[in-house]
Amino acid sequence: MSYYLILILGCLSALSLSTTNEVPTIAISCGNTKLDTLPKYQQYMGTLEFKKLLLSLWDEDTKVVMVLENELSLEDFTMKGTDGHSLFQLFENSEGRRFFPSVDQPEKALEMLSKNDFAVKVYNADTYTNSSGKIIALADLNENIHDSNDDSRQTTLLKHNNEVSKIFTTLCTQYTNVVLVFSGKMNPWIEKSEASNAHHLMTRHLMAVDGKSEIFKIVDPKGKSLIYSVSYPTLSVDNGPDTPLEPSNTNTDVYLDDSRESLLKVGTTFLVNGTKVTLRFRFERITFSWELKSIEYERDSTVIQLSPKQPIGAQKGLSYFSAGPVIFSNGSIVLKFDEKFQVQPWLTSENPKFSDPQEQNSFFTPPILAGLFVTAIMLFIVTWGITMIMDIKTMDRFDDPKGKTITINVAE
Repeated sequence: MSYYLILILGCLSALSLSTTNEVPTIAISCGNTKLDTLPKYQQYMGTLEFKKLLLSLWDEDTKVVMVLENELSLEDFTMKGTDGHSLFQLFENSEGRRFFPSVDQPEKALEMLSKNDFAVKVYNADTYTNSSGKIIALADLNENIHDSNDDSRQTTLLKHNNEVSKIFTTLCTQYTNVVLVFSGKMNPWIEKSEASNAHHLMTRHLMAVDGKSEIFKIVDPKGKSLIYSVSYPTLSVDNGPDTPLEPSNTNTDVYLDDSRESLLKVGTTFLVNGTKVTLRFRFERITFSWELKSIEYERDSTVIQLSPKQPIGAQKGLSYFSAGPVIFSNGSIVLKFDEKFQVQPWLTSENPKFSDPQEQNSFFTPPILAGLFVTAIMLFIVTWGITMIMDIKTMDRFDDPKGKTITINVAE
């Protein structure tokens, strides 16, 4: 019963996502602003609610500027640069930031502000000079930055971080109170249908990364499974140095064993310091879900089972995605995927493509556990009360009204 309930809720969630364009939004400020009164984290915010938020941030002494990225997703905030820090170091270093991971069409909220006597002006050095009234500046990064040599998403986001930093620093130098809101026009996982002019959910998969990068990818001959990582994993033996795997030029055939319905093995051969190594990913299907149980590591005719450090699996029809690192080990041998890692077995489409990844966040959060604990106490009290009431017994013997009454003589 619980499985069907989860399935129904999942379908409703997918339906709601397919008709909306939700993007992450973050706000920072300098000076004395109303940003501190906002909650530090709010999971979802609709267009009207976001418009009210912008209205609440503005006053005569505060300059509000909104910066829009053409495409923005939560993954953009989790990506790391070569120094190990976030690509948006401006927001990483801001202590009083406010983050809203899911805002529905923030650009539309700006359009609605015109009905509240606001003037949405394109940001430049003279936006607030000799201007009065309700003004919200808008900076479009895709219009401000024109560079045809961008070869990766990381490079673009780093440049945009520098651009946003310049805007924020300049405003804070010129004015006392400043609020900067950074958001996007569209979620990259949502694409527009030309036929219906409507938005629909685009399949999340990693195949669209920069083609110049050397990637780790295994596609079996029958198209039943996909194994993908942004870079090749590293191998460490007996606490030795991490040695990256290299593609084998002599044998590029992919091994596939699908003889059993509930078991799927897929792998191929790589090189480690010139030595041939075979990795076979072992998938097992359990009713409505699948799990990557282990990786068979074969070297010099010796096969060792490497187990994942954390459970890797999803419901049937969904993929598993992790931003990394993903570690497989067996004591002395450690195989590690440092960057993005995604797998999915038992694909049914003719053109192998990842399905949506299953949400990896824990369902039982502390508030939910606290609610269940309080509910359990209340149920115990109610159950104990009902039990006590049911244990109350009435008298089973009464005086006979037709019999002789009790007479008490009172002496004078």
